[in-house]
Amino acid sequence: MILHILKLIKTNLHGNIWVLVELLVVFVVLWFTTDYFLMRGILANRPVGFDVENVYKVTLSIRPANAPSFVKYEDGSDEPRQNLYRIVDRIKAHPDVEAVCMSYVALPYTFSNWGIDIYHDSIHVPARCLNVTPEYFKVFDIHPASGGSAEELVRRLPEGAIVSATAAQELFGRTDVAGERYYTSESESYPIVAVSEPLRNDEYATNGNIQLFGLLDERFIEAFRLDERSMSYMDICFRTRRGVNPQGFAERFMKETKQSLTAGNYWVSEVKPYTEIRASFLDNSLGTSGQKVLSIISGFFLVNVFLAVIGTFWFRVNRRRAELGLRMAVGSTHRGIRGLMIGEGLMLLFLASVPALLVCGNLAYMEILSTDVMPVSVWRFAVVSLLSWLALAFVIIAACWYPSQRAARMAPAEALHYE
Repeated sequence: MILHILKLIKTNLHGNIWVLVELLVVFVVLWFTTDYFLMRGILANRPVGFDVENVYKVTLSIRPANAPSFVKYEDGSDEPRQNLYRIVDRIKAHPDVEAVCMSYVALPYTFSNWGIDIYHDSIHVPARCLNVTPEYFKVFDIHPASGGSAEELVRRLPEGAIVSATAAQELFGRTDVAGERYYTSESESYPIVAVSEPLRNDEYATNGNIQLFGLLDERFIEAFRLDERSMSYMDICFRTRRGVNPQGFAERFMKETKQSLTAGNYWVSEVKPYTEIRASFLDNSLGTSGQKVLSIISGFFLVNVFLAVIGTFWFRVNRRRAELGLRMAVGSTHRGIRGLMIGEGLMLLFLASVPALLVCGNLAYMEILSTDVMPVSVWRFAVVSLLSWLALAFVIIAACWYPSQRAARMAPAEALHYE
């Protein structure tokens, strides 16, 4: 059967050369498109290191200075800070709340970033500095790199800095670095007390996962001289207990705590599910927007390419109706006719894929492919090649099946008339 198909292709070599060239170009383009979307899919499905289900973000507002109810405090008064803590304590006292945390420029799914260079020996890496209260790990369900519960990180944070597994790997070449020390650009040394699992800002972040956690406490507020208005920019988040219905919880929570979540000049103006914050961020991020545009362009291109391939093979089969009808007249079966046309199409794809893979392999060797998600390897090359081949094979089978089916149903008299 294979030798017969090869003879048929050789007999009509002049016409098949153009088909082979078309399949070669289509295969190369489809190969690169498949590689891109496969890498994006792998990236999107990697763990981000935290969980935002059942997590809510509190928006803290402050009364304007010209408001009649504005409370003016003396310079250096500790009352604004205590008011902030009172609101946090009242949120935590709610029966449906499991944990509450405060943070400063440290939330996931945000464009805000506070960077710092950290050093170990001659190695230094830029890290994202996250100043948080210990409950942050419980609210966002962040676990140690070595396993265990978030409670361990909650307990260890007051003792020193916590780094992400990626930061530990970059600085020390390993993740079991509890007890080691890192340095800042001022050559000050700080202890590392624990290592968290790898973290990313969002599903499409390929870098920026070098995280350094510091304790957000009174010393931090005093060191940065945060006044009443600056402290209102603190991010407050909480996690609800298991079994609490998330449907409409934010609205219910606001109604139940409307009077109590006010202290001094601070008041809670909104409670928003973090899943909505995540969705909004992904909709507006450059990475997601760029991917949408590229997906639309690629989709439009691929549809046209597939239509061209379908049209080519549809035309080839229809042009040979007389030949197929004659085969039926001399005893070929319907299944045999379909198998012959589909087999010929797949053989053309196989012949075109050999030089196409050589082109793709050389381009991959030239480091044109992105290595942000994973390095170029034999496994990656093989998977992308197989997916591309199967996609084109499906298109060719679909293009050949229906016209060959029609030709196979031709009456013998009509076939002889064609001949």
